[in-house]
Amino acid sequence: MPMIIVLLRLGLSLIFSIAGTTKFLDQQGKRDAVKNFGAPVALTPALSLLLPLAELAIAAGLLFDQTVGASAVAALVVLGLFVAAISVSLARGRTHDCHCFGQLYSRPLGWPTLARNVVFAFGAVIVLWEARGGGGGSVFGTLARFSPLQGVWLLGVAAAVIVALIVSSKRQKRLRATPATPARGLPVSAIAPPFELAAYAGGTRSLRQLLNEGKPLLLVFTNPTCGPCVSLFKEIKEWQEAHSDELTIALISFGTIKENFVNVARNGLGQVLLQHKREIAEQYGANLTPTAVVVGANGRIASPLAAGAEEIRALLADVLANSGNSNHNHLSG
Repeated sequence: MPMIIVLLRLGLSLIFSIAGTTKFLDQQGKRDAVKNFGAPVALTPALSLLLPLAELAIAAGLLFDQTVGASAVAALVVLGLFVAAISVSLARGRTHDCHCFGQLYSRPLGWPTLARNVVFAFGAVIVLWEARGGGGGSVFGTLARFSPLQGVWLLGVAAAVIVALIVSSKRQKRLRATPATPARGLPVSAIAPPFELAAYAGGTRSLRQLLNEGKPLLLVFTNPTCGPCVSLFKEIKEWQEAHSDELTIALISFGTIKENFVNVARNGLGQVLLQHKREIAEQYGANLTPTAVVVGANGRIASPLAAGAEEIRALLADVLANSGNSNHNHLSG
């Protein structure tokens, strides 16, 4: 049993040390993750700094008999917060990147992420239980009694974990570097595919109703688990308020009201329509999110598809510029 506890302490120490170090090297990613988990914006910088510091302190404390108990308690607190935050995010349908190990290993949230943290927490409970009972053995004393073969085996396991994380990191970078399928969209001047969808606010809304006021319509295709979409929602709300005289801005998401609740409620979004899956997005050729297209007041496609936040911002600027020119010409005539 002492040997198992020592190995468990070493394993948890390795995990927390890798997590803390990689988060320090990926501050932007950690800030994004903290913000996406729902932390107040004002506290995001401080939490992004304190979290890796806490993880490194836990990693060091688990190695020493005098601090193992306090470190196990701290590990349980941190892991408990992770489990709670991940559970809430999954329940709300949010699967943003966790940045659990910085850029070394970062994947969208999922049940495996939750299960992994629960397993780590269970290990911390065992370490704490043994520490309170005065058992578990000394880490350095146990390591000193290792035979050369056991030492090589232990180093091999640690190296295998690190290599696996590095390989996973490189694979993710290759996937990010692989060009996505281009958003082709419909030809400009083509008739915009009609639709009538459930509205988040209740009832239904159709393309014809959105064009009733005689203004251009900016359709933004999103989904509730899209990280770039989440980052753009606040801006979209600002656009809806600032440019309501020039154009109508509507979002077409998918899923249930519950799955879209956090994004809509947090940002106060208006004109949110819900497709079942991607049926309307596919009709418009919008195979990425976020993607936007302008439909003219005449019901025809008025722009190529704009994929990603930067292209959508540029598309909005073009629409507003054209709207201003049109108003100027009308007043001059």
